[in-house]
Amino acid sequence: MKPISAPKIPKYLKHPAFGSKEIRDLFLIDKTITFLNNGSFGATPKVILAFQNAIRERMEQQPVNFVKKQLPILLRESLNDIAPFIGADANDLVFVDNATTGMNAVIQSLMHSWKKGDEILTTNHVYGAVRTTLQHAMNISGARLIEAHVPFPIIDEQECIDAVIGKLKKSTRLLVIDHITSPTGIIFPIKDIIRACKKRNIPVLVDGAHAPGMIPLNLNELGADWYTGNCHKWLYAPKGCAILWTHPKHQRMMHPTVISHWYNQGYSKEFDWTGTKDHSAYIASPLGLKFHAAMDSDYLMMAFHAKAIAMRNMIAEAWKTNAPSPDYMIGSLASIEAPKHLQYDGEDAFLYAEALHDILWNEHKIEIPVIPFAGKIWIRISVQVFNRLKEYMHLAEVVPTIKRSHVLKMLKRLKS
Repeated sequence: MKPISAPKIPKYLKHPAFGSKEIRDLFLIDKTITFLNNGSFGATPKVILAFQNAIRERMEQQPVNFVKKQLPILLRESLNDIAPFIGADANDLVFVDNATTGMNAVIQSLMHSWKKGDEILTTNHVYGAVRTTLQHAMNISGARLIEAHVPFPIIDEQECIDAVIGKLKKSTRLLVIDHITSPTGIIFPIKDIIRACKKRNIPVLVDGAHAPGMIPLNLNELGADWYTGNCHKWLYAPKGCAILWTHPKHQRMMHPTVISHWYNQGYSKEFDWTGTKDHSAYIASPLGLKFHAAMDSDYLMMAFHAKAIAMRNMIAEAWKTNAPSPDYMIGSLASIEAPKHLQYDGEDAFLYAEALHDILWNEHKIEIPVIPFAGKIWIRISVQVFNRLKEYMHLAEVVPTIKRSHVLKMLKRLKS
């Protein structure tokens, strides 16, 4: 099989100057907008997109040979490249389209063993799509979904540990927990929580959607039973690329969300082929990892963390709100409490948040998540290499000028 030629990663990337022209030019992000939401879907550098297109062209030259002969080899090669970076054995990894798909695969594989009287534990920080997946599983199995209340704002990791461990029971059949939560951006102390679960023989499924590329990982040492994480958020892979790690003792019971020809033919084989689709994001993902490594991965993750703290604190001071978590509990995401006058008061929280988001985008060209959580409105910043200081300053200056009456007017428009 002739190798697919990959473009060269620029040599000047090591220890990048965040927001510099040469870094911004590596991405397709519109330079006329303030894009502070890498966390939702990521941003793929041009060089990786070019490689993805080369993979697609190879497929179209001889689709049958590509799918039947080349694809299985290419998928395994890609996972072999990714595995060392996340501290995993490649045989324990499969590709899925996104972390939600990975979570669904595990939950759907397990739910038929649950019954009335069983409890599935998660937290109030659980990602919305995972909550609805669990609710669906409860409807089918008769089991009960329990949410441990992890406070936010949060004082320290122990508050999280105590909240989760305090809800573990003899009837708990599975803990579903975030590594880095979507609404708050805080990093849960999952290693301590997993250790407590192991003492009680409770398996653990970790939603690590944001973790690969944001924080160091060693899945072999973590102790979880399943772990899924996106490669398209912080590892620069094209959209629709995630990994699912399964401990070897569980692999025989695992099935993808789509059952196809290789049902019960083995963990890797069954997940590698679920039907006709574009696998190019999977095959291109190692180049995204090389892009990350070219910037010095350890340096980059520390720089993400440092800048997230600095920008969070600067914005919180401008809005006269407090930092809601200790510095060590955030990576490259941080949620900041919106100014007091922009908090909702009896309105539909999700529509109110959408109204504030739409004002920021429509009138100020600021793309950022506005999130209702724990009775308040939060605005979640992301840190990525293309972001400039002036973008965070722009956000800090604009938000306090928005009048509550304007948000209510936009809310009324959304309802109509």
